[in-house]
Amino acid sequence: MLGVLGKYRLDARLGGGGMAEVFLGQTQGAEGFSRQVAIKRVLPGFSDNPAFANMFIDEAKISSRLVHPNIVSVLDFDRDGENRLFLVMELIEGKDLDALASTGTLPVPVIIFLMSEVLRGLGFAHDLPIGAEMRGIVHRDVSPHNVLLSWEGAVKVSDFGIAKARSASEATASVLIKGKPAYMSPEQANGQALDGRSDLFAVGIMVWEMLVGRRLFVGEDTRATLAAVLFGQVPRPRALRPDVPKDLERVVMKLLERDLPARYATAEAAIHDLLECADAPKAGRELLIRVLAERFPHEARLRQSMVRAPRGIATPALAGPYATTTPGHTPAGAMPSLGAVMSAPTRAMERRPRSKALIAVLVGLITVASGVATFGLVRSMRSGGAGPGSALAAETGSATGAATGSASGSASGSASGSASGSASVAGSGAGSSSAPDDAPVGTVPRPADSKKDASSIRPSQPAEGRKGALDVAPEGLDFSVTVYLGKQRLGDSPFTKDVPVGTHTLRLVNTEHKINVTKTIKITEGATFRVRSL
Repeated sequence: MLGVLGKYRLDARLGGGGMAEVFLGQTQGAEGFSRQVAIKRVLPGFSDNPAFANMFIDEAKISSRLVHPNIVSVLDFDRDGENRLFLVMELIEGKDLDALASTGTLPVPVIIFLMSEVLRGLGFAHDLPIGAEMRGIVHRDVSPHNVLLSWEGAVKVSDFGIAKARSASEATASVLIKGKPAYMSPEQANGQALDGRSDLFAVGIMVWEMLVGRRLFVGEDTRATLAAVLFGQVPRPRALRPDVPKDLERVVMKLLERDLPARYATAEAAIHDLLECADAPKAGRELLIRVLAERFPHEARLRQSMVRAPRGIATPALAGPYATTTPGHTPAGAMPSLGAVMSAPTRAMERRPRSKALIAVLVGLITVASGVATFGLVRSMRSGGAGPGSALAAETGSATGAATGSASGSASGSASGSASGSASVAGSGAGSSSAPDDAPVGTVPRPADSKKDASSIRPSQPAEGRKGALDVAPEGLDFSVTVYLGKQRLGDSPFTKDVPVGTHTLRLVNTEHKINVTKTIKITEGATFRVRSL
């Protein structure tokens, strides 16, 4: 035991800074009543400093009014036997956002959930009635260290120690730099008047960094960092990670507007746009619980009800690249997909693989069907190719091809050769040792003992068109271009897609930037044609 503070017992030191330290504590009530709490105690000497003592007391008074699910609650305030000030706060068992972000890039749905919850807490503080002439509290130190995440998926803003109530007469920042320079708004760094929009800028920095995977404002010292906040370029996330969703990028850039009228006016407005994003989760809390459990497997506690939950219940909102991208797979010549980067360390972001038993059954069924198709074809060829056996072979081949295509898609290519082949190969009995290496896909080789001319043999399935790959990712652009192949619209860059072999007219268009470029390209089978310039 580290000591006793009145009715509180100090059990372990959790951490500290230059002016205060935090302990894991217990309340000591009647009849053995006890509750775990966090206790923030001022270091010796600071309680006697009138300026610091007043700031700490202000924190206690402000925090006592901030009762909201997304704000850490303050339960008590007192002095110990040595006259040192201390705060008693609810204990959040989990991690802070800085620790979670350091484990790797987070899935987009989780980022949206985290930031919408942070904004809910800040929005409550910004609108909190203080008195007749004051309304609202500005946090002024929003950063990943001050966002706490519980193992149960709660997201709470902490440390309103330098928060400031704003009024019509006094709402400036401070002559002293308070807060972390890398997460300050331009008006705070410049000592100007502050309102809730200052905290929203800090939220924008956090979202940008979680999407891109690096710090936004970095300097050798405080002065250089503040200069970056005031004048540094803010690249669009998609310029660094092209797979960042466009709708989320728009929200981030509006949060990061240096021009105050152009920034979101309220936290609620930003929340609305976040939840309108296509990747906004319907079960964000459950997603966060699973991500924490997977990123911190030896610390997190996952409820048994979630462990026993039927497949798909815990992650109903995930689809597309966040659920299906194969970890570590990168298209040739393309920047790694953001979906792949996000889902790689987090199993909750992926679809569960098919069981080995199911794959074995599928492979067995397909092998039998392929054998029936081959037997039917050979029998029809030997009998002249015109009897009922021929029709049976064709029908069986078609069914086999469809089954093979479905199985290879479901098993994600993990089945054996007979299950992973294309529909046309399976339908024509591909895999026979007598087939020459250069035989066109969809043809049937002549058996060694057959006297029929090979030209009289019709394939049971038409040959598929030959294809190559088109990779469009123009360098040096912070915007996308719309790509047309002939008259067909392929989509917005960057992307890699399969296209038919041959010579094509490629058109790159962006009306906003007055771009309309036409190129003639030649696609070769099995090769990738890369477009890196306009």
